[in-house]
Amino acid sequence: VLPYWGAFAVSIVGFVLFASSQPMLADMLKHFLDALQKPNDTKFMGVSLVLGVPLLIVLIAVYQGIGSFLGNYYLAKVARGVVHDLRCALFDNLLTLPNRYFDNHNSGHLISRITYNVTMVTGAATDAIKVVIREGLTVVFLFGYLLYSNWKMTLVLLAILPVIAILVSSASKKFRKQSKKIQVAMGEVTHVASETIQGYRVVRSFGGETYEIDRFHRASADNMNRSLGMTRTQSIYTPMLQLVIYVGMAVLMYLVLYLRGDASAGELVAYITAAGLLPKPIRQLSEVSATIQKGLAVAESIFE
Repeated sequence: VLPYWGAFAVSIVGFVLFASSQPMLADMLKHFLDALQKPNDTKFMGVSLVLGVPLLIVLIAVYQGIGSFLGNYYLAKVARGVVHDLRCALFDNLLTLPNRYFDNHNSGHLISRITYNVTMVTGAATDAIKVVIREGLTVVFLFGYLLYSNWKMTLVLLAILPVIAILVSSASKKFRKQSKKIQVAMGEVTHVASETIQGYRVVRSFGGETYEIDRFHRASADNMNRSLGMTRTQSIYTPMLQLVIYVGMAVLMYLVLYLRGDASAGELVAYITAAGLLPKPIRQLSEVSATIQKGLAVAESIFE
C-alpha cells in the first residue's frame, strides 16, 4: 500500500467524515423532540429549531456524501493498484523460476493463482478494508457519543464485547481453514479444464471424453461443497452474533426505562437511536471476517 499512501490517507479522511455523521443524526433527534415540545422557545446555534433541524439534516447528508465518495473512490484506487502490482509481480516472478518448478506444479494450479487467488485478494483489499475502516470508525464514533451521553448505561453495552471477540476469533479460524480447501478445489477445477482443453486431441484419440467429464464434474462438485460449507459457517455465525448484540440492546432498553434519572425524553431517544445504529456496523464487521480470511489464505499461496 505504501506507494499509494496519498490516496489511502484521503480515503481515511473520507471515512472519518462518513463515520462522524452517524452520531450527528442521532443527536438531531434530541433537538427535533425539543422543537416538538417547545417550538419557539428553543434555539440551536442562534436559529429557531423549526428551521434549524431540517437545514442541519440536509447539511449532514451533504457532509456524509462527501465523506462516502472520498472514502470509497480513493480506497478502490489503492486496492486496484495493489492487486495490479501483485498480479504483475507474480507473473514476472513465474518467468524467473527454474524448469523444475514447472515440471512439479501443474499449469492449472499456477493459472488459478494468477486469476482466482489474486481476485480473492482483491476482495480482501477492496470490500473488506473498506468495511473494516468505515464501519470500524462508525462503531468508534457511536460508542464515543454514547459514553458522552451516558457512560453508565454504555458500560452495559461494553460488557458484551468479550463475547463478540470470542465469536469472531473462533469463526475466523474456521474461515481460514475452509478458504484454503476452497482454493485447492478451485485449482483442481482449473487444472482439469486446462489439461483437457490443451490435450483435446489425445482425449479424443483414446475416447476419454466420458472419463474427463466425470473428472471435471467431481472437481466442480468438490469446489461447490466446500464453498457451501463456508457459507453454512457464516450463516450460523452472523445470527449468533446478532443475538448477542440485541440481548445487550434489550438490557439497555430496560435500564433506560427504569433508571432514566433526570434525562429528558429527547436525550433518551437520541441515546437509544445511537445505540440502535450500532448492530448494523458490528454485523458488517463480523461478516467481512470471511472475506479477510479468504484473502489471507490465498495471499499465503501467492507469496509462497
